[in-house]
Amino acid sequence: MRELGKADRITGRKWRALPWRDPRADLVNLGRAQAELVRRGISVTHDDLRQHALRPFLENKQAALFAHFVGEAVLKAPIAYAMIEEEDFDCVLWCKADGRSRYARVQLKEVVPPHLNPNATIESELATLSKYPTSAQTIVAVHVNQEGPLVFSSIAKPATSVVEIWLYSALAADQSRWFLYGNLLDRPQGFEIPWPIH
Repeated sequence: MRELGKADRITGRKWRALPWRDPRADLVNLGRAQAELVRRGISVTHDDLRQHALRPFLENKQAALFAHFVGEAVLKAPIAYAMIEEEDFDCVLWCKADGRSRYARVQLKEVVPPHLNPNATIESELATLSKYPTSAQTIVAVHVNQEGPLVFSSIAKPATSVVEIWLYSALAADQSRWFLYGNLLDRPQGFEIPWPIH
């Protein structure tokens, strides 16, 4: 991943006022809440968050996952995220580098499980990126929410003007281990990251 960039003065002022969140803390709390529900005999799945009223929680979870993975595996630095729907992105990542604030716009995508859409594939989701002609500053983060092995080397670069594309997926059914892969557009690498527990 390229170093997160600077925002222009007006955008920077606006973004500094956003409600920034710590992705690691959010994921630790989510893991604890899920464990408590399981202890009480209540089954809650990722799909439960697809209900219209809960959709913002699904997007928050996906943003927290991607931000955490980027901070842990790629930047190796603390990172924060804020949800904001503007133009072609859903959230913004923030970190400090050399004493300056750095930002990245992120568009969240998902390859849904076959029971929701039997035709959903990584390739079909990536093909939709061609509709973003003015996305030269946007990073796309795709949650691959399907079981089975992924052959990353077989994934072709899509025609797009987004700056980077990253894929992430659970390696374990209990979501204790995850895999981050990218940038698809420039010498992709893979990273294995555990779900944070504290």
